[in-house]
Amino acid sequence: MNGPVIALYKPQIPPNTGNIARLCVAINSPLYIIGKTPIKWDDSSLKRAGLDHWQSLQFYHDLRLKSFLEKFSLAQCVAVTKSASKTIWEYSFQENEILLFGNETMGLPPALLKIIPRHIKIPMWGESVRSLNLSNSVAITAYEYIRQRSYNRINGEVGLNYARTYYKKERK
Repeated sequence: MNGPVIALYKPQIPPNTGNIARLCVAINSPLYIIGKTPIKWDDSSLKRAGLDHWQSLQFYHDLRLKSFLEKFSLAQCVAVTKSASKTIWEYSFQENEILLFGNETMGLPPALLKIIPRHIKIPMWGESVRSLNLSNSVAITAYEYIRQRSYNRINGEVGLNYARTYYKKERK
């Protein structure tokens, strides 16, 4: 099973991008970085957040939005933005959609939002919270996409088997 395509528009914070990279490996999703970013790809905090998963990541970096849109159409894009009227729970995700997220300080630019046909948001009830952390937002939205697209598999009809990740104590 594959997760959605994850696209980040000009991300700024290395640990967030590293966490998202690790998530993408976990859910078998490609990660696209769009635009120039201040992130140095050899940054230690970026590598530390991604742990030892970098070699398994399907990673692409398009310096220009135009290059990204030569691979994908705007019709495939779903902008995740706090200004949307529809929540991730009200939206019906379709196969091959691209979840597009803005950067940590500005989100997606208004000019880009105008040309993307679909917008969704993560519901929040706390009035004093302006936004969520980018890596948390990607994880919440990606897992809702997976839940919707593979409901029967997740609920045991096909069954997902994961290896145990804890250590057993050795008996003496």
